[in-house]
Amino acid sequence: MSLQTRIYRLGVPPATLLLHLARPFSAKLRDGLAGRRGLAERMAAAASRLQGCIWIHATSVGEYEQARPVIQALRDRPGGSPPIAVTHFSPSGYNYAQKRPSADFHDYLPLDRRSGMRRVIRLWQPRLLVFVKFDCWPNQILAASEHGVPILLIAGTLQPRSRRLTRWARGFWRDLFDRFAHLGVCTKADRDRFVQGLGVTSPVTVTGDTRAEQVILRYEAAGASEAARRLQDLGSRLLILGSTWPPDEALWLPVLPELLQAYADLRVVLAPHEPIPARLQTLEEELQRRGIGVCRLSHLLASPDPLPAGRRCILVDSVGVLADIYRAGSLAYVGGSFTTGVHNTLEPAVAALPVLFGPVIQNAMEATALVEQGAGFVVPNPAEAHRIARQLLGDLSRLESAGQAARQVVLKQRGATEKSLALLDPYL
Repeated sequence: MSLQTRIYRLGVPPATLLLHLARPFSAKLRDGLAGRRGLAERMAAAASRLQGCIWIHATSVGEYEQARPVIQALRDRPGGSPPIAVTHFSPSGYNYAQKRPSADFHDYLPLDRRSGMRRVIRLWQPRLLVFVKFDCWPNQILAASEHGVPILLIAGTLQPRSRRLTRWARGFWRDLFDRFAHLGVCTKADRDRFVQGLGVTSPVTVTGDTRAEQVILRYEAAGASEAARRLQDLGSRLLILGSTWPPDEALWLPVLPELLQAYADLRVVLAPHEPIPARLQTLEEELQRRGIGVCRLSHLLASPDPLPAGRRCILVDSVGVLADIYRAGSLAYVGGSFTTGVHNTLEPAVAALPVLFGPVIQNAMEATALVEQGAGFVVPNPAEAHRIARQLLGDLSRLESAGQAARQVVLKQRGATEKSLALLDPYL
């Protein structure tokens, strides 16, 4: 065991105390700690039905989406699957999974105390511990390793500027990842960073991104929705601003009047991440102040009449329709990348749209891949958003080729679920 690992173990108790002291200052932290009340008892109560389970840790929404196709593939195996338990670290991941359960057990992951992790391993006697993407907890790994539980990683990523690659952290994480039976990673670049950058000696195989494959399957299985068909019938090119927050809207609202003036065949679809009444009213007022006529999507769908020429912006006032709306688009911007990180770029990419986003994309390897392939573009300020949008909208061949390149970034991940399942097979 490395010196850094020993230091980590000593640091966990005081760090846990600090978390509780910081609780009044963070709603997310309060929710997470409140959700863990009674967790030990719930895990113990489930032990009888989880003996010999596959324990999957999927920290938040994105990781759970990557886990879901693998869970379904396990369920579909001839003879069925062992029990499956899924733990989540973040409240968003936990709440999302409660509405979309796929396992025999969903709950929070205990805080990473040595005694707590050992207790869960003893109670459940899992046959396999599977981590998704990169949220791997040291005491959880050590407890599984000490009890002889095989540990695997699926859809793994290691970003170029990850702190795990720093001089102090490399030995710590190398010691932990060398306890894994196998690491399945999204790309060859991820494999190189694990093997060459981190020095991992455990087997590392490129298996792909299972979430991307799920996006492919959903896109191919679903036809155009009513909203997509109605937008296509407008006969305009569509700039879709998807899942936006106020900083994203501050990026685009100043440049929309000039873009709409430059391209008579252009309309804008604006889909705020939280389409609550107050947000929608504020956006309507701001767009109208800038001389942009607005129609809400619900009104467009409810009326058989053509949309008046002056209504150049469609404001999305419902949730769950954005993935379908991208089918009707020409160019997309995905929000979130001025705060915690960019939202889902796979959905517009599979629809063959070039994808724009703000500067915070470290949380999304697919956004980085889009940039590398000339299909994604970072727009950190209004001037750059205007410049890139003009370049693409003003050159139809470039717009189309960038869109096809975006689609190929996603399609290359086909088969990721099968490859990930192949890593698990020897331990089932």
